[in-house]
Amino acid sequence: MLLPEVREVTIAEAYDSRHRRRMGDRPWIVLSMISTADGAVALEGSSALLGGPTDREVFLHLHRSGDSVLVGAETVRADVYSPLPARQELVVVTSSGDLGRNGEALLAAGNTRLAAGDVRDIVRTLRGEVCILEGGPTLNGQMLAADLVDEVCLTIAPRFIAGRSDRVAEGPWAVRETWDLAHVCADDGYLFVRYLRSAKPHQ
Repeated sequence: MLLPEVREVTIAEAYDSRHRRRMGDRPWIVLSMISTADGAVALEGSSALLGGPTDREVFLHLHRSGDSVLVGAETVRADVYSPLPARQELVVVTSSGDLGRNGEALLAAGNTRLAAGDVRDIVRTLRGEVCILEGGPTLNGQMLAADLVDEVCLTIAPRFIAGRSDRVAEGPWAVRETWDLAHVCADDGYLFVRYLRSAKPHQ
């Protein structure tokens, strides 16, 4: 069963952004990740090796849809990030300042900013209406624990790789309420799942 109904949709339709709006002193934050069906978020140290063509399109659609992209330095180094277009800001959470082999290009672009400290303080410095959170697991865990994630877009890859890879989020316990399932889409064995923070009152 596919939700909300069985039909062909474009990526833009599936990831419609009209509901996203600034949340007081911070942007609407979308967590975008991929994991295998058994929970691994990387293969040979890179999340890029888990995806297929449609996942890549989804990632790029979300990546380009934010006014800012928030990501940990380890993810930037592992996935070799490139500079963002001038209209976006890349905010890298790092204590060392090491951005890997593309570091000089990222910093020279003029719209890459390094940040450190409490995520609650960091998100208040993010510009625009929407921020895309791209991991890694430690940063995701901190953001979820601080209740700063409004939407989760998760690709589940049809792989079972065992090993000792991290989960989508690692660290302190996060808010335990259930989330609302907005959609499930499928393509070539991959599942594309989107959750929204629940609007239902909790008991």
